[in-house]
Amino acid sequence: MLSSHRVAVYSARAQRYDAAMVRKKIRTYFHMGWLTASILSAAGVLVLTHLPQTALPNVLQGNLTDKIEHTAAYGLIALLFLLSVKRRSPLLVPISGLLILAGMGVLDEATQPLVQRCASVGDYMADLIGVVAACAIFLAKRWLVFDTAAS
Repeated sequence: MLSSHRVAVYSARAQRYDAAMVRKKIRTYFHMGWLTASILSAAGVLVLTHLPQTALPNVLQGNLTDKIEHTAAYGLIALLFLLSVKRRSPLLVPISGLLILAGMGVLDEATQPLVQRCASVGDYMADLIGVVAACAIFLAKRWLVFDTAAS
């Protein structure tokens, strides 16, 4: 009787997935600690970017400081996400996650006027620079580790 109350998710091929199967699938592709850190960082960034401008200290309201903050924040989220992806995951997994992060940057900027903040293409470009920088750092680290392991 309990099994009839379980929540089920259906895939495009009409396969039934219950919560345990979904958790197992996620664990197949991700290290849960890093993934949790990435999700919490993303949530923190969304909260901070939606605080009213008047609630921020004056030192954080500068134009250049703002771009550095965006680059660092999205770079951190991307780096944590990339660390969460297991080596044997298909390439589509990290690419999808990074595209979702880029989409989050668009939504972040698009919803800021709702809290009397200014949406900025420059901020979004800083977000993307952070994501690209994190990818470059991550790939360089993997290449160096792989290169030294082969020697």
